[in-house]
Amino acid sequence: MLVKLLKKESTYIDKKDGQEKRATRFYLECGTTLVPIEPMYFENAELGRDPQYAARKAVMKAFAEDLPVKDGNVHG
Repeated sequence: MLVKLLKKESTYIDKKDGQEKRATRFYLECGTTLVPIEPMYFENAELGRDPQYAARKAVMKAFAEDLPVKDGNVHG
């Protein structure tokens, strides 16, 4: 069975500041099934943040294919 990493990019309005922001959702396509996945955020207690989160997400974005559109609707 072929497994693909897919991504869907969209925009949304942030409730805190009212600004438009970009979002990327990731999916594994296993045969005809889409499985949503999310890069994990591991907060470092000393830093109060996850210094590698952005890099992990960037790697996923670089290797993911765009989620195909079928019949005017997003795949799935």
